[in-house]
Amino acid sequence: MVVVTVWFIRYVLFDAHPDVTKSKLSIPAQALLAPTTVASADDPHLGLSNVSTKDLGSTASGSHSPSPGQQVSAFGVLSLTAILPITQETLSDLGDQIRLLTRRSEALSEIFLLTPRQHLAKTRQTIQVILSNEEDFDVEISIKSWADNIEVGLATLQAAQQVSTDWVLLLDQDVLSDLEDPVLNTLLLNTRPQTTQPIGPRGIDYHLDGIVCIATAIPSRAAFLVPPMVLPSALIPPTPVFTSGSHVWMTLGSHVSRAQRDLSGGSIVGSDGSSSNEWCLRYAPRGLDGNLLPIHTLPSSDHTTDMLQIPQASTATPETQQDASGSIIVLVRPGELQLLSRVICGLFDKGNTVVVLLLENGITPDLPCDPLVHILPQSGEPQSPLASLASVLPSNVDIVLSATDVDTPSDLPDMLTETYPLATHIHIPTQDLRYTDWMATLGFAELKNWHVPEIQLSVITNDRPHSLLRLLSSLKNARYFGDNLDMRINLEQTADPDTLRIAGEFAWDHGNVFVHHRVIHGGLLTAVVESWYPRGNDSYGLILEDDVELSPLFYAYLKLALLRYRYGKPDNRFATLFGISLYQQKNLELRPEGRHLFNARTLFQDAGLPHPNTPYLSQIPCSWGALYFPEHWREFHTYLGTRLSGFVWPLQQVVVPDVRSNRWTRSWKKYFIELVYLRGYVMLYPNYADYVSLSTNHLEVGSHVKDVPEEVYLRKKRLFNLPLMQLPTVDPTETGIIGTGLLELPDERLPSWTSLPVLDLFGTIVDHNTIASRGAERRADLTGCGEATLQPYDAQELLCVV
Repeated sequence: MVVVTVWFIRYVLFDAHPDVTKSKLSIPAQALLAPTTVASADDPHLGLSNVSTKDLGSTASGSHSPSPGQQVSAFGVLSLTAILPITQETLSDLGDQIRLLTRRSEALSEIFLLTPRQHLAKTRQTIQVILSNEEDFDVEISIKSWADNIEVGLATLQAAQQVSTDWVLLLDQDVLSDLEDPVLNTLLLNTRPQTTQPIGPRGIDYHLDGIVCIATAIPSRAAFLVPPMVLPSALIPPTPVFTSGSHVWMTLGSHVSRAQRDLSGGSIVGSDGSSSNEWCLRYAPRGLDGNLLPIHTLPSSDHTTDMLQIPQASTATPETQQDASGSIIVLVRPGELQLLSRVICGLFDKGNTVVVLLLENGITPDLPCDPLVHILPQSGEPQSPLASLASVLPSNVDIVLSATDVDTPSDLPDMLTETYPLATHIHIPTQDLRYTDWMATLGFAELKNWHVPEIQLSVITNDRPHSLLRLLSSLKNARYFGDNLDMRINLEQTADPDTLRIAGEFAWDHGNVFVHHRVIHGGLLTAVVESWYPRGNDSYGLILEDDVELSPLFYAYLKLALLRYRYGKPDNRFATLFGISLYQQKNLELRPEGRHLFNARTLFQDAGLPHPNTPYLSQIPCSWGALYFPEHWREFHTYLGTRLSGFVWPLQQVVVPDVRSNRWTRSWKKYFIELVYLRGYVMLYPNYADYVSLSTNHLEVGSHVKDVPEEVYLRKKRLFNLPLMQLPTVDPTETGIIGTGLLELPDERLPSWTSLPVLDLFGTIVDHNTIASRGAERRADLTGCGEATLQPYDAQELLCVV
């Protein structure tokens, strides 16, 4: 049998223009049979690829028919693309590295060679020599050039965005040198991956004021991995995730962490077999001052304390790593010290170093704890106030907590920012200090991440100007503790003049306001689903229809819950949590027989739970004031688009058995309930006494509430209208912090994740495994796909359409 090798020419130029990045130049089939002429390195339109006759029958996804022993995934063949940046170092043995890749990997179907223009001709020549010496070469090779102003790591990820295989192998100048066989087999997918995280032999973790570089034979977790690593191509984020000057691999790790149950950035498996620490210096992040962050070594009996010695493995558990203490400076006047006393002592009692800097002389109130307290010199003295305290201030400060309107001396907050640029600077308005009791429960990691989550307000309105005014007034009266929140007001095409005027004239002191007016009527489903879309995995949308009213403490509750269940201990961070409801459930509406009154406290008490006042997790999505998480909302967009197209199932297909939402033909919640059921997702709900809530619904006439006799309307309204949690009354003679009511919780804090009860769509107490297995079984029934889903938040994989 004669093996025919087909060559074709292809070239991709990377630059900032998205169309150019994605373009591929194809040569007509007739030209492929002609002898190929080596192109000039200056030719901007030529590259080289090779596909054998075996490849010509491959699928559109880039997968081949499985050969004996080849890995098969839920998608068919477990296929792999390797991306190799070309440098002076890799050029020297490029042929050997390509042969190693193609001969050792059973899953490899394509190699992307990324080359600067100066190496283009040499790279092309090397590939031609390889192809001419190989009789049966069934791996496609593509040469791609990137613009000079793009860093090689970003160029690598841009190339990864274009792969058509399930997995992608990201390499660097070290390629696969010094790797032991088990690691090599893992990277080349000869060993089936046991995780959907990035996998590789090298990673970096955070260590208070610095980092730890990890290359260990003991499986470990890391904040982010560095090449070489292999990961599902679905985890490659879009280019906008990478901001100017960002550390590419750190940003990738942050993106990946939001898609994982334990929220780590990757798994370190196996040693790279090298004693060199050069990679650690190459990939170590830099601080705001441009200098490398300190590189620490964790204690180990097998290693010295050399700062750049590669540590084996941390003996600390993820929980103790997150609970590690830090150094905190509190900048206040004496009168404000009492207001922050619970927060200060809460941090001090957790083992943090707390230094209180008093801006003025005065009577210092007694504190129930014993932090260091120093009075700053008054302005006008010859030396800097901070310089005079240099001997007592920590050398590394993690958090600076202060009041925003301090002005004596006025330049002190700026001094602290300049002196500690890597610290988290939190400025609380003085008028909000009385209501900070909930902050006392925050751990170090939670407070350190104060500024990471970004909440965006999305207001949806049509023709109820009085309702819109009430909602906007409740937003203006709320406490935001120094944070900024952008607002988007979404107006239906049929919005009346008064509503348009209110939206156009609304003044918002806590961020930007964007007004969006539809020109074609969309209806409530479209209005809600298109009202917000996340900008990143730390972007959260608070969706508010205009008949909702908010408690002045709603933002404090959201902040507390977000920091606990998204940015705190790994034990409290689970990918199945899709949002936070501000509204308490008073009724259950999904049972087939009709609406039922519901009281969570009574349910938990009857079930013998130790804390009937605990918040809980429910599969029911809330539409009356709720925060939605970015990964799940993006997945919902994809799910809804696919579902409404009728491509997978007929529109009338029942997805969730025996729920009343199947009759809601125009409701977005019907389809979100379907996604929640198939995935086993849950939402956090409050559970305060007497249904006291952070939001309420006024049940006004609209898309889902029709004109009925007044008596019927009022009776129904009482079923849904809830009392709002109000700011506590302040006695002018009192000087201390007061209880907001937010901590009327078990042990006066939000419970751990495992302590939260779980309710299904009917309000029955279940567990996470039960709702997950129900969804998996129903997915198998509907799609015929018996394999477990591998990619988180991938609706097309969930529906088996990839």
